[in-house]
Amino acid sequence: MEKIYELDLKSAGGRIRKVRMELGLTQEKAAERTELTGQYWSLLERGRYQGSVTTYLQIAEALGITLDEIFYENAAVIRAGKALSGDGLLSGCSNFEKAIISETLLALKTSLERNR
Repeated sequence: MEKIYELDLKSAGGRIRKVRMELGLTQEKAAERTELTGQYWSLLERGRYQGSVTTYLQIAEALGITLDEIFYENAAVIRAGKALSGDGLLSGCSNFEKAIISETLLALKTSLERNR
C-alpha cells in the first residue's frame, strides 16, 4: 500500500513563527541569520510557500530547533515515545524497572502540571 505524505505548511509556518517570536526576533532579523529574505520568511511562516529542505535546515539552525520541531506538532512526545519503546532506552529493563520508571515519570508530570 502506497503511503501519501502531505506537509501542513500553515502549521509548520506557525511553529516557525512561534519560536521566532519566543526568541524576540522580527522576520527580518531571523532572515538575516539565513540566506533568506524577510519577505520569503514571511511567505513560509504563513504557509504560502513550500521551501526546500535546505531552506528549512537554515531556519532550524537560525532558531536553534530541529526539523522535527518544525514539521511535527508533538516532536518531543514522538522522540520520547521512540526512546521509551521496546528497542529504546527501556529495552534492557525488567518489567519491575519499567514500572518504577513509569511511576517516576507520572509523578514528574503531575508535579510539572501543578507548578505551571
